[in-house]
Amino acid sequence: MQQYHLDVLIKASYHTLNELTEKTERVWLVFHGYGQLAEHFIKKFKDLDPAKNFIVAPQGLSKYYLDGVYGRVGASWMTKEDRLTEIQNQYAYIDALLKKIGDLSDKQLIYFGFSQGTATMGRYAAHAKIPFHQMIIWAGTFPPDTDPADWTYLSGTEEIHYYTSKEDIYFKDEMIPQQNEVVRKALSKEPELHWYEGGHRVIPSILNSI
Repeated sequence: MQQYHLDVLIKASYHTLNELTEKTERVWLVFHGYGQLAEHFIKKFKDLDPAKNFIVAPQGLSKYYLDGVYGRVGASWMTKEDRLTEIQNQYAYIDALLKKIGDLSDKQLIYFGFSQGTATMGRYAAHAKIPFHQMIIWAGTFPPDTDPADWTYLSGTEEIHYYTSKEDIYFKDEMIPQQNEVVRKALSKEPELHWYEGGHRVIPSILNSI
């Protein structure tokens, strides 16, 4: 048995919130968690000042039914099956998405990843090498497989934040030093740690303070 890969042209969706104008100061590229959809996840950011913030939510390319074979639908960024191909598909998709949105060089770019989306966010930032202002790791794990050489484009002024909750069902004490070490090796700095109450979810009220 042989496995092959075929290049095809597909349509992939994404969602935005607010309008991108000359008054826009910050563009958020936000990556949802496992089992979520971009159209619902992006609503977490609705309380941000609409004149200053433009939010872009890519959609995980693999959708599935959350409960059996019908009902609510969620999405996944990837699985271990054909992993490297799925990562390349993510790159191609998000590259095309940002190209469609246009020049963002005069805006502050904020990467935001929740849960499974943090790994996709980290890998994409390493791949794209687009200067950014902040990176928010929220209740997820920064990918340990990026090459430090991929981050040499950073200026050193970037803010790296890690939000976690002891009420999170996935939280373990050892995750803190592990996360710090992985981020330090890649980005040459440890993330600023923030604790919040509320478990494995994004807290919209906190977003206003970022």
